[in-house]
Amino acid sequence: MLHHQLDDERLRTVLRGLTADEAAVAARWAQGAGTWTESALGADLPAAYGERVRRKLHRLGARQAQRAVAVAR
Repeated sequence: MLHHQLDDERLRTVLRGLTADEAAVAARWAQGAGTWTESALGADLPAAYGERVRRKLHRLGARQAQRAVAVAR
């Protein structure tokens, strides 16, 4: 799926933190499925699930950025 199509290790690291359902929503959103809500519905998941995935990706991305800064020191 999306994990194998990406060249950026930072992004792959973040995506590995998702469950299969969360990854499905993220992939739909990345492919232009519309809003996070629409992406969740398109993946046969509850509408609120899309916002949950968006927040989780934000959290995981921030954590990855913090780790990158720590490694660079």
